[in-house]
Amino acid sequence: MKQKILVVEDNGDIRENTTELLELSDYNVSTAKNGEEGLVVALQETPDLILCDIRMPVMDGYNLLENIRKQPSLSHSRFVFFTASCEKKEIEMGMRMGADD
Repeated sequence: MKQKILVVEDNGDIRENTTELLELSDYNVSTAKNGEEGLVVALQETPDLILCDIRMPVMDGYNLLENIRKQPSLSHSRFVFFTASCEKKEIEMGMRMGADD
């Protein structure tokens, strides 16, 4: 059975390229363009891994992580921030909030 990955990224090019690379590696990939959409997809698909940008419109990655951690059905899902930001404070905040990486 293929592992399920949810990619949550507002930049269409990054979202599409990441999806294509993961599918070529034989993963089942779902996508969302913001955190609000990501939460809906995560609840429907129960992914094994969520790769998520931090800065997005509608609902940012931090708020998505907070909402994901409240869902018992998603307790097994790993959550990794996938971002172009290299600010140490953003990385530390994500880890404090419970991101897996």
